[in-house]
Amino acid sequence: MTTEERDPDYVWYGGRPSIDFVNTRRYRFEGGSELLREPADLGRWLAAAELTPGRVGVDEALLAQAVQLREAIDLALVAVVAGEPLAAAQLAVVNSWLARAAQHPPHLDLDEGLPVFRLNTVPADAFGALCRIAVDAAEILGSEQRTRLRICAGADCSARFIDNSAGRRRRWCSMAGCGNRAKASQYRQAAAARARTGGRPGTRGAAPSAV
Repeated sequence: MTTEERDPDYVWYGGRPSIDFVNTRRYRFEGGSELLREPADLGRWLAAAELTPGRVGVDEALLAQAVQLREAIDLALVAVVAGEPLAAAQLAVVNSWLARAAQHPPHLDLDEGLPVFRLNTVPADAFGALCRIAVDAAEILGSEQRTRLRICAGADCSARFIDNSAGRRRRWCSMAGCGNRAKASQYRQAAAARARTGGRPGTRGAAPSAV
């Protein structure tokens, strides 16, 4: 993979291809930073995500459809996290890609004369990769895995991810990033509070002295 394909703005903590795809729009809490600005960007991201065997061609029309799919997945994700019903329009977009995914059915291959069942093959083009992303999103949204969908609690993040932790208590997209920043912020706030009270224990919430 080239340095260009390892774009520093790409993030891979979503836990699933469809969630990583949603995260190609960063910082959604403040309007977002778009990583798929032109067709070549989508081809580059698909290669970096290893959803295609290399850089593939993308035109303006397919980029527009890809962004539409991404936003439909994200709106469904946000609804699930908020405990709200999903809109039919979002499901219709995902379902339209699931119908297209039928062009890539499971099949039997031969490996040294023995049959091998292939459920998914590496798509040869961007269209096939987007079909795979839609299937991945449907598998999450249409199963109990949706209860693991999360939005990072970082004050300046809002990244989406799957919580695969045993206790399902993960709050941050990355402990090395948002998690450490949150801990550092809590430490600074605690230090400031100690400084205001002169470091005296029990000052907080203490009863007023009798006059």
